[in-house]
Amino acid sequence: APDFRRAPWLVSRHLETVAAALSTKPKVRYQRRIVQLHDQDEIALDFIPGQPRKPVVALFHGLEGCSQSRSLRVFAHGFARMGWAVAAPHFRSCGGHMNKLPRAYHAGDQDDIQQLLQQCQTILPNAQPLFAIGVSLGANALIKHLANRQPRHTIVRAAAAVSVPHNLALSAKALDQKPINRALYARHFLKSLRKKIARKGRQFPDQLPALRDPETIRRIRRIADFDQLYTAPVHGFASADDYWEKASCGDEIPKVKIPLLCINALNDPLAPASALIPPESAPAVVFRRPKHGGHGAFIGSPPDWLFQQAREFFQTSL
Repeated sequence: APDFRRAPWLVSRHLETVAAALSTKPKVRYQRRIVQLHDQDEIALDFIPGQPRKPVVALFHGLEGCSQSRSLRVFAHGFARMGWAVAAPHFRSCGGHMNKLPRAYHAGDQDDIQQLLQQCQTILPNAQPLFAIGVSLGANALIKHLANRQPRHTIVRAAAAVSVPHNLALSAKALDQKPINRALYARHFLKSLRKKIARKGRQFPDQLPALRDPETIRRIRRIADFDQLYTAPVHGFASADDYWEKASCGDEIPKVKIPLLCINALNDPLAPASALIPPESAPAVVFRRPKHGGHGAFIGSPPDWLFQQAREFFQTSL
């Protein structure tokens, strides 16, 4: 595999990450279907039909992301040009479609990953086999799913995980305690998250009494505050610390039994290199850890490096 070299003008990890978030290329046009989950909740699933008897790639976005997040568009554009089908299911409340229940999504939501993979197969029944790619939070949830299912219990042939936060506590700490991270990333995430839970508080005042007071929501200034107030209690965790410990995927990576590619830039501002597990702890997993790349960015040379890694890895499993 060729080495990744970031673009010369991207002189910091923050420039890499922000430039990717603001990029409008490549353009991708999806079809959309609203699908129902087992508990009668709803999510939006975007997809691109492929050629007959070609594979399908399921794409899982990150925190407050969607099918139009740049890294997902890079994969969708590349695989669609190969004639493969693409499915980009949204986590509950994402993609511009608010779900119907008080709960939303979290980084260890392995059961929802299973349902979303099944929905991808249902919508694209003629596309086989199924591959999966997760980015950031979506990568963490995908790995949790794969690690807790033997190969015969998952419909995924091979998977790739990009910008994986191996340790959620360290990622939350990086977001909350570093001033530039708080200004660039945490503020962006929390603006969207506060709006969502304010809406859920109005919609479900009895089930979510902690969200009745608008001032309580306005006081959320850190990811830790959000996870303590909403993510943990609504999704069955005792606290934010309990959620981070139980939902983190780092210790689960060596348990994955299907082919797995993990890509992390060593300068990632949101998934710190100090949190990454040593490659020798998971000898069956293929790790790519270039010096640069930011968080889900990888803008540079080769220009399609990120897609190329996944494509070549998946082709070895055909």
